[in-house]
Amino acid sequence: MSLGAARRQVTVVIASYKRPDALAFALRSLEQQTLPPCEFEVAVVIDGVDETEHQYRDVIENACAEISYLLRYEFQQNAGQAVARHRAINAASTPWICVIDDDMDLLPEFLAEHLKALTAGTSKTVVIGRVLPEEGWANGPLYEAVRTSHMLASHEFLGRGLKAPSGYTLVTQNVSFGREFYLAVGGFDEKLRLGEDSELGLRFELAGAGFVFGARAAAIHRSRVGSYDTWLRRCVEYGRTSVYIFEKLGQDSRAHPLRNLVNGNRLNRAAVHVLCWSDALARVGTATLSMTGVALRRIGLLKPAIATHKAILAIAYHLGVKSALGSWRRVLQAERAFASAADAPRDPT
Repeated sequence: MSLGAARRQVTVVIASYKRPDALAFALRSLEQQTLPPCEFEVAVVIDGVDETEHQYRDVIENACAEISYLLRYEFQQNAGQAVARHRAINAASTPWICVIDDDMDLLPEFLAEHLKALTAGTSKTVVIGRVLPEEGWANGPLYEAVRTSHMLASHEFLGRGLKAPSGYTLVTQNVSFGREFYLAVGGFDEKLRLGEDSELGLRFELAGAGFVFGARAAAIHRSRVGSYDTWLRRCVEYGRTSVYIFEKLGQDSRAHPLRNLVNGNRLNRAAVHVLCWSDALARVGTATLSMTGVALRRIGLLKPAIATHKAILAIAYHLGVKSALGSWRRVLQAERAFASAADAPRDPT
């Protein structure tokens, strides 16, 4: 083993799917890091051998001709981000792991700040890095603005110390942790196509993780926008997935799928109760909210416009919960049980 390889401290893990242009941007931002290239390596797993393969190979070939850090990569048949990331982490030889999305633009001190926070902590330290929105984010689709506005508010509270980071704070856009700790808790759940980050975060929490918010371990999210219909389907699937996670974690109240319904926004809760008992009614309601949001934005009312799409997210998510539980009656029973439980968290995620 060379001296350079012996000194490497952190592996940056990137799973990528049908976004070779995004990956190229992320690899370039890694070249700009203040952390010396001999101290880190990058592991890329392309999740799918498809029509984008030749583009990915061009991106990687071009990157290898320009970069000074160690880059290893592989292709896998499409199996999801959880499988891809676990594959890269399992093959890593460094003590620390940093996971990012392929559409992240890393600030120059990104890796140095992650490593600083990790080495200042314990083997169970998990660092949640700050995610910054790209310029003009408010002009993008409202469903994208929902995620960005939530992230901005959450990271503002974390940065000011008004909220403590937890398992639900873990988002694999920007997070780092010890490789051995990751393996000890079982790694990513490879059955999950969505929600694998918060599920891992909750298992970290149950195993005694010390979560740290790294305000200077920052990256800009250069979002590659999908479609409204895809977003809506994903919201429903998140609801289904949340029930699986709750059951998997032994029905721990922190992972309850209705935690946000009970503790969150009252208007969204009302919309869920009015609409979600009927799938047909929910479709009409979400379509109406979507058109209302577009109209509000046109007259310059961005916050109310975003609020309409937060309500859409809540409705779609709880349709997924209803699907997983089998009926709206069972959702209401689960809601009442959670609300009356002595050990139930009294804050949203």
